[in-house]
Amino acid sequence: MPKRFTASLFVVLALVGQSFPQEKLLVEITKLSPRTLKVEGFALDREQEIQIQATGLNTSRRHPFTANAWILDAQTREVVWEMKEANTKPRDRVLRDFEGTVSLPAGTYEVYYSSFSYSGDGFRVNNLGKAMTYLYDSLFERDDRRRRDGDWEDYNWDEYRREYEELGITIKGNGKRLDEQALRAFVETQKSDAVISMSALWDDEYKRQGFILEQPTELSLYAIGEARYESDFDYGWIINTKTREKVWKFTYDNSKPAGGAEKNRRFKGNVKLPAGTYAAIFVTDDSHSYRQWNSPPPYDPEYWGLTMRAGNPAERARVRLYEYEDLPKQNVFLELTRVRDDEFLTKGFTLKQPMDVRIYAMGEGRDGEMFDYGWIMDAKTRKKVWTMEYRETEHAGGDNKNRLFDEALHLEKGSYLVNYVTDGSHSYRDWNASAPIEQERWGITLLAASENFDRSQVSDYVPEADANVLAQIDNVRDDQHRQTSFKLEKSGEVRVYALGEGRDGDMFDYGWIEDARTGRVVWEMTYRMTEHAGGASKNRMFDAQVHLNAGEYELHYRSDGSHSWRDWNDDPPHDPVHWGITVYRPE
Repeated sequence: MPKRFTASLFVVLALVGQSFPQEKLLVEITKLSPRTLKVEGFALDREQEIQIQATGLNTSRRHPFTANAWILDAQTREVVWEMKEANTKPRDRVLRDFEGTVSLPAGTYEVYYSSFSYSGDGFRVNNLGKAMTYLYDSLFERDDRRRRDGDWEDYNWDEYRREYEELGITIKGNGKRLDEQALRAFVETQKSDAVISMSALWDDEYKRQGFILEQPTELSLYAIGEARYESDFDYGWIINTKTREKVWKFTYDNSKPAGGAEKNRRFKGNVKLPAGTYAAIFVTDDSHSYRQWNSPPPYDPEYWGLTMRAGNPAERARVRLYEYEDLPKQNVFLELTRVRDDEFLTKGFTLKQPMDVRIYAMGEGRDGEMFDYGWIMDAKTRKKVWTMEYRETEHAGGDNKNRLFDEALHLEKGSYLVNYVTDGSHSYRDWNASAPIEQERWGITLLAASENFDRSQVSDYVPEADANVLAQIDNVRDDQHRQTSFKLEKSGEVRVYALGEGRDGDMFDYGWIEDARTGRVVWEMTYRMTEHAGGASKNRMFDAQVHLNAGEYELHYRSDGSHSWRDWNDDPPHDPVHWGITVYRPE
């Protein structure tokens, strides 16, 4: 018998006594109301057949048992009996009864009864059968429920008030009934044996625990959370704190159904990790969690979260816990945080040597698009070296549109500009949905990824006059026509870098170059030669070499009456301060 089982069972027996009377009432769950989850427990000292009487409720042709009961092996956390899968018999139009015996080995068991109705969670018309069922229900069950915001409402439970008085489950056998204290003691003893237990989590939680592996170790992971095929909501991951690599993540794809609502998912398996320093993290959103379910709960609600054990109990000593500091203050060298609505912030830094920089950026995004986000540019070339893309972000807690990027990026020696932009809603201190866990971090934070950080290797960036600039028109506002001149001593290639506004083949904010002697236009920024400049699709950029003969030139830039520097009517480009045109000397 495993040591964990022996210790846990000893706690139960100590609390309930040693003698097991005959045919005792082990479980009695009655007096249910809608959207309720009740649990009781019992212990068996030997293998035997227990007697079960249970009544369930079925009001839907598509989703049987809107009221369901099951028995969970408290040691293995596996379902050993479920009313939904049992051979029930109809009593009337909605009630179904089960009466029979189930053989169970010695052990401790948890009995759950859930009276949550189907609420449309995860409903997708992805085959002909579902499509026909959806159509039938829409035509003939319209009075029972209606569709709202993509989900089905609850049934009109007043109609089933009498039936609810009949719901419940009773179990008899030669064992001991466990009261709430005894059942809680068993579960807590079991969890205390784990290396890490972040379980029974509520809404809006963000749990973190650091651990060090002295040598390669296989870990046993048990995680239950909320995920759909298109997104994850309550989930966890493990990162290597040195490299910021995610060595494991709870996703819809690597998990299996956890019972109850379709969005309840479970991961149960082993992960082998090399020696190193790690952190386990689990985050929940603002709905559907332990004791606050908005849909049928999972089979094992006590373990909503992440639990980690040593795959081999003898190797448990290889795992050493430590207090994980998510953002070590001594490593932080740049912050653009607590960002409000309609802001554009920029700040530069200079690296005196190559460095792995950890980027911790929080913003707003949905359906693959970011609305509040940051990016980093090379201060000299104006080339973007990183941007906050939705597909690379994690859920940041609260509403699912709160997104988090937390990874390391290798940057070479040089100067960089960090930018952050927000739209007109949902930002620090003005949330229009549930706020993220770390509200004050809304924005972008940079810190050294290495623990051995020498702060003298990073300094603030002070823009200097670029000796390679021949002529420049930047920070262009609405309704401007600006010009400047430059001279080229000998014929050759110059770099033209221009940002402007264009759409459907036409340019509205654009630049051009004229021969100062003849007034002839020798180059003009046209739509077909531009590419997307970041932000709104109408932000256009030209960045290429242009051949000019030796001589004198006039540089022009013209803007229309909207969408320009500091007065954007849509998302700004990645390099808003250079809205205009710059001509650089040949390299």
